[in-house]
Amino acid sequence: MSDSEKKYILAIDHGTGGPKTAIVSTHGEVIDWAFQEVPLHIEKGGGVEQDPNDWWNAILKTSKKVIDGGLVSVEDIVGVCNTSQWGGTIPLDKNGNHLMNAIIWMDSRGAPYTKKVYKGLLKVSGMNIFKALSWVKRTGGGPGLSGKDPIGHMLLIKNEYSEIFDKTYMFLEPQDYINLKLTGKFASSYSTIGFHWLTDIRKIDSIKYSKKLIKMCGLDQSKLPSELVNPTDILG
Repeated sequence: MSDSEKKYILAIDHGTGGPKTAIVSTHGEVIDWAFQEVPLHIEKGGGVEQDPNDWWNAILKTSKKVIDGGLVSVEDIVGVCNTSQWGGTIPLDKNGNHLMNAIIWMDSRGAPYTKKVYKGLLKVSGMNIFKALSWVKRTGGGPGLSGKDPIGHMLLIKNEYSEIFDKTYMFLEPQDYINLKLTGKFASSYSTIGFHWLTDIRKIDSIKYSKKLIKMCGLDQSKLPSELVNPTDILG
């Protein structure tokens, strides 16, 4: 294949330390890459946050750097693919504006609220056995007691930042937030929403929210993305 026939992907690896953005050929050859560090904001009581603006600005900066490097023609970049840190929660308004910093996977402030979800008389390792079985039956797992899962994040916002919770149109994962910025679509993939522990995955080709699990947590399904897609689907 001649150079004029090669096509490329702008690949974004949005990690906790910052995004690594690369131009990769459709055959997997890394042509160029750049990294931009993004700071952590440590809060009292086990809080760890990041500013979504920092994410997006770093992605724009690293994307510009590799494109301006001129190693490939912009016309030959045929797609953008994003993967991100998992286990973060961003509350957004209808216009896609974040209402507070992202609560990321290191944040344990939601632990007291996750423990309340598991309350009951018969417990194993601090979890009511019947509730734990409900989760395992539908999701293959369940939220930990650390509060670091999205369930813990959303319950933290509901209980300690109620005004923000009420104003929230949608909660998104970091990957889904970046995809929103890229496409304008509020959506999630099976791979990211699955570990919210709020979906029934028993039919792997038809993953849907579990009303039972959402009710058990005291959360609002309308604040979760209704469009769930395969990780390999073209979003926009």
